[in-house]
Amino acid sequence: MADTRSSSEIARLSGVSQPTVSRLRLSNGQRLRRSAPFNKLCSFYGVDTGPSRRRYNDLLRDAIVDAWDGSDEHGRALLVVIQGLKGLQAKADDG
Repeated sequence: MADTRSSSEIARLSGVSQPTVSRLRLSNGQRLRRSAPFNKLCSFYGVDTGPSRRRYNDLLRDAIVDAWDGSDEHGRALLVVIQGLKGLQAKADDG
């Protein structure tokens, strides 16, 4: 059942800005990006925000298959890009 309270009231109770509450309401549940306000609202409503491993595994696999042309050379190039992302995460954690 949808929450019938106003966006302003939900914002006040949850600690999330009113424009963010309105934007999330308009997204009709089609949000993929998990921002801090999104997680805060999920917590307010008692919704688990843990990622669905299976869903992300499927999305990642499909993205790789879509990007790969099937050749060994392109496969190695994709692997280098993916492994390079791990280095970016380590830098983000340090900074």
